[in-house]
Amino acid sequence: MGRANSKGSGIMNTRVAIALRATFQSLAWIGAEAGIFERHGVEPAFTLETGGPRAAAGTVCGDWEFCHTGDLPVVEGVAQGQDLVLIVAPTAPHDAAFLMARRGITRPEQLANARIGGVDAAGQFGRAVQALLATWRVSATVVSLGSFRAIYTALGTGEIDAGYLPIDLRFRGENEFGWNALHGLPVGAGGIVTTRRLIAANRELVSRFVKASVDTIALFRTQPDVVVPLLQRFLQIDDRKSVEQTLAYYAPLYQAIPRPTFASEIVQLRSIVSRKYPGASNIKSEDLSDASFVDELDRAGYFERLYSQAK
Repeated sequence: MGRANSKGSGIMNTRVAIALRATFQSLAWIGAEAGIFERHGVEPAFTLETGGPRAAAGTVCGDWEFCHTGDLPVVEGVAQGQDLVLIVAPTAPHDAAFLMARRGITRPEQLANARIGGVDAAGQFGRAVQALLATWRVSATVVSLGSFRAIYTALGTGEIDAGYLPIDLRFRGENEFGWNALHGLPVGAGGIVTTRRLIAANRELVSRFVKASVDTIALFRTQPDVVVPLLQRFLQIDDRKSVEQTLAYYAPLYQAIPRPTFASEIVQLRSIVSRKYPGASNIKSEDLSDASFVDELDRAGYFERLYSQAK
């Protein structure tokens, strides 16, 4: 399976794509930097800011073995017959991004004829913004800028009037520019995704990757002093206050037992995806996820031991 091979030392190399440079997708990178993945015998090489659809597509075609992406690319991929499966759901469904507007805009109707920045106007968040605009009956243009950092810069210079940004850049923008959060953009859990093909070929690698991810979640939940400086590096944010606010927001959202499931979102996701892929109306939660790795750890008492040690 490509580079998912063992070194002589017992370390297994693998490749990981991260769709967005945001706290809710920082898990594997933080775990690697903290030495947790190495402790579990895994050495990841990262490709960052691929965007959700590209992260999922690259996992299918073998550009990397794992990715961290949202739930919509997984559902769309499975609806097309692709081999994608969620194995770790680090966070509960939540408002992972917010529609942020420059200081003078405080109400949705003020976005009429505005330019709104997005990573990808046709992506999961872009479509959520379009849906909000339709609900508000506001005519505005969503433009693709390629990254959250580009959105932040364009909003700061006045090139755009608003844009959707993750929690970390929401807090930074509020602190630096006095921007206003007009509305949250809820997303499903998403998380760590791989293929059933890899699970069949190298279950040991996947098992190690899941265990390292679980330990990194415990780090997020229990050791903020360790996580904050690492998160600053990942997010490329010097403002420690913004990152501390972000971690405080996320600490209760990280799930101690990150069992992958689409149960709470499946009806809505099927409705969205079936507009383009009619077969999606028959997709079930178990078609999208494999909880066996988390279940194995749970049965073995791993989570109880992990958090009793953290106290």
